[in-house]
Amino acid sequence: MMDIIDHGEWVVCDKPDDYPVKLPPNILFARRVSDGVDWYQFQRKELTAADTIKMVIRNTDEGWAVLTTTHDATHLFPAGSRLIEVRGATENHESFRTQFVDLDKKQFTPSILPQDRPNMMKSIMEELGMDEAQMKAKHDALLKNRRQHG
Repeated sequence: MMDIIDHGEWVVCDKPDDYPVKLPPNILFARRVSDGVDWYQFQRKELTAADTIKMVIRNTDEGWAVLTTTHDATHLFPAGSRLIEVRGATENHESFRTQFVDLDKKQFTPSILPQDRPNMMKSIMEELGMDEAQMKAKHDALLKNRRQHG
């Protein structure tokens, strides 16, 4: 049986005081709205199960739309969105990318507006103050940093 764990909403924040000095100058930080937990510490300690699907979702007029899915939480950055984790799913994680999720009923439904995905991503980039090239550069820098610093 599939179970959805809601890890809350996340926002961009300033660099925490307790982070290593040797970080790239363009690194972004996020914290959970409900309790201020740092994203990087959370994903290293809490999102380690290889058999769960981690998803970044965004609230739209139609409901919570799935934006990103992966088994590896280091590929995510949930700022400006909500993070969920799905246990017990038998489907390929990519099959969830065009769906909506009802957090109360803990169920997924197909998207009726897949053409709106570029608009959602544009909205996220605008909220973060980035264009597509900047977003890709940040993502690549984060992955490089993870490989170097674990």
